[in-house]
Amino acid sequence: MDKTQGMNGRPPVTARQFSPDAHAESEVVNWRAGTPLMTVSSPRLVTLTDQASVGAEKFRALAARLRYVGKKEHLKRLVITSAIQGEGKSLISANLAITMAQRQRTLLVDGDLRKSGLKTLFGTQDMRGLTDWWQGTAPIGNFLKRVEGLSLWHLSAGQAAEQPLEILQSQRMSDMLTQLAEPFDWVIIDSPPLAPVADCHVWATHADGTVLVVREGKTPKKLLQKTLESVESLKLVGVVMNTSQETQQHYYSQYYTNTGQGRAGMAQEHSKPGSSLPLSDKAASQK
Repeated sequence: MDKTQGMNGRPPVTARQFSPDAHAESEVVNWRAGTPLMTVSSPRLVTLTDQASVGAEKFRALAARLRYVGKKEHLKRLVITSAIQGEGKSLISANLAITMAQRQRTLLVDGDLRKSGLKTLFGTQDMRGLTDWWQGTAPIGNFLKRVEGLSLWHLSAGQAAEQPLEILQSQRMSDMLTQLAEPFDWVIIDSPPLAPVADCHVWATHADGTVLVVREGKTPKKLLQKTLESVESLKLVGVVMNTSQETQQHYYSQYYTNTGQGRAGMAQEHSKPGSSLPLSDKAASQK
């Protein structure tokens, strides 16, 4: 049994570990019955801590759109990325995974083997994960942890890797992801930004589609245009615009999603200060 300190400082709880490597049917039974290990309560995860908020509702709308597109285009493994660091992709990944897990079995993979953003959100800085699996012989199921109260499992990045591309490009990694994804309805992969490393493009080869997070006022327009030119290789299925303005103790944000068949829609969100998505000002043209 592993022990992990939750982000809220509570004593750790133990969990039965899910191993999809063998006996899949019986493992799913154990998986559902296992005691949760991770207790997550970051105020920035509005879909977990403030489900009645408008912000949480907008993630439910985004999840509904992705489920709709997923049925039509057979989406299951989804990469979440951005053009550069600081656009809120990890927060989008976490909130989206939590929302998906409220209805379907979901796995959230921390795919940033260089500089993880999920570790801060989930309080998993010392949790073993992908890089530890790579260096050893234990089955990948030994590194999965369940989030308390949800059908959400998390695979941490582990310690920062010196040569992440060696891991991501390996046949062993490809085979593992195929096997690991089987019992889940959704696999959400939080990838490194597109610039300046190639990791996201490799993750995209392991996935069915990519969602690009755009933060207003953060990304230069030319870089965004260059990023969008690579949509074919990324298998882009949606764009989430992450914007905000502080007004009367609230943050205002808009999410735009593109289903691949044109603009799917727009939603507006208000969330409490301190529990906000890290949003910025004026939108897709800036990314």
